[in-house]
Amino acid sequence: MACMHFATLLASLDAKAGRAVPAAPANEVALCAEAPRLRRLVHRLLGWPGTTEVDDVVQEVLLAAWRHRQTFRGEASLGTWLTRIAIRKAQNHVRAATVRRRLFGWWLPSAADEPAAPALADDVHAAQLDRTQRAMHRLAQKDREVLVLRYLEQRDMAQIADALGCSRAAVDARLTRARQRLRAELGLEERA
Repeated sequence: MACMHFATLLASLDAKAGRAVPAAPANEVALCAEAPRLRRLVHRLLGWPGTTEVDDVVQEVLLAAWRHRQTFRGEASLGTWLTRIAIRKAQNHVRAATVRRRLFGWWLPSAADEPAAPALADDVHAAQLDRTQRAMHRLAQKDREVLVLRYLEQRDMAQIADALGCSRAAVDARLTRARQRLRAELGLEERA
């Protein structure tokens, strides 16, 4: 449904600008096909917030990809290109939320900062999942990014390095630190 609105919005933007839809791989069909994966990625990168927040960031990602579709050179896959855009938009969103919280924290409700509790709170698996999500939510954005890409999105180290725009050694170091911080958040003992 959201993709239909997105395609309509893109068509109206192109009509207003007097542009034809390009035959490049980054057209609205290709972007809409990537939308569910982007939504899952953004949801995880933001630390499992409410759906409105995720939908706003995904829309920003899709619009940025559409506006800059000419810059897609095909050196990486469309998915990798969109992942990089999603990471930047999630970082921007987290920074803006931090500024809003600092400026208006006394006025904003604090419940929006934590992910929603699972429907089956008495189930052991659901409780563990909720505990892990809350711990991931409390991590710094940089730590959450590398953990999400490696363990939840199951990307290999080279793909993560490409998506984050850093070396494989930097990804290894970030991943090690992020795992240590997640263990500390979960109260788990360090392994020898």
